[in-house]
Amino acid sequence: MVDIYKLFESVLLLMLMIIPGFIMRKTGLADDGLSKGFANTILYITQPAMISVAFIRDFDKDILYIAVGVLIFSFVAHALFYFIALHLFKNAEKEIRKVLQFGVVFSNAGYMGIPLIIAILGDYAAIYASVYIIGFNVFSWSLGCLIYSEDKKYISPRKIFINAASIPTYIGILVFVLPINNYIPLVVVDGLDMLKNTVAPMSMMLIGMRLAQVNFKGIFKDKYMPAGTVVRLIIFPALIWVIMRLVSLTGIYVSETAMTVVLICAATPCAAMTGMFAEKFNGDAIYASKFVSITTLLSVATMPLVALLLKI
Repeated sequence: MVDIYKLFESVLLLMLMIIPGFIMRKTGLADDGLSKGFANTILYITQPAMISVAFIRDFDKDILYIAVGVLIFSFVAHALFYFIALHLFKNAEKEIRKVLQFGVVFSNAGYMGIPLIIAILGDYAAIYASVYIIGFNVFSWSLGCLIYSEDKKYISPRKIFINAASIPTYIGILVFVLPINNYIPLVVVDGLDMLKNTVAPMSMMLIGMRLAQVNFKGIFKDKYMPAGTVVRLIIFPALIWVIMRLVSLTGIYVSETAMTVVLICAATPCAAMTGMFAEKFNGDAIYASKFVSITTLLSVATMPLVALLLKI
């Protein structure tokens, strides 16, 4: 069972890591170049290392059983969230609607979810959070791109399955399934582990840098962002919990660990990719930054609240 106080403490600790990035940007010690460097380092170096090292362990049928459940629930969650999001915010301005729809579907499961899962469940649980990211990648690099671009060319196997996060996941799965983990040099494992530990502070400092650039004037007059925030932080996580709970009551699949991992990952704030994709597809990057920042700050209160569902 999740320790709610431990979860609150872990989320608060991540929030505190925003402060150095915020101060650096405000004082001129960080610029757009540093922000881009942080983003590229996380995307192509540290997050792949975090995902890869999670799978370097002896094969275990129990781990596989939980991981399969997490994967299925991840796909169900993203498909359901996407379908519902398409019917939301229809009266909003086109570019704002795209940001809101993408933001409510995709959570910050990679940058925040994995570190939080490790903090509250232990290092072993990183493999499950990494499996949840598979669903995130499949949908974000296809239907997520479709939301922003409105171009169906992104619904292709290459774009869906070949990206910076999926490749280390595939490698990790092979290492886990095949009996080769003991042949990986310890120095390599230790190196990956050191890189893994930098994901949380770097990603939160990056959010801090972007937060320092956001003008929050008039944000409380926005009639769409409050609704989007409630959907992303409370309604969607609660919805997937209800589905998982119903499945467990039928006896088809029962795993408290899987439910915990999926709920925590689904309850994290808007994915940092919300802003990155807005820039990539010439969308409203400023509005996206506000949405990511607001949901990130409010998640300190909402994530422990949503986690109370696990006690039911």
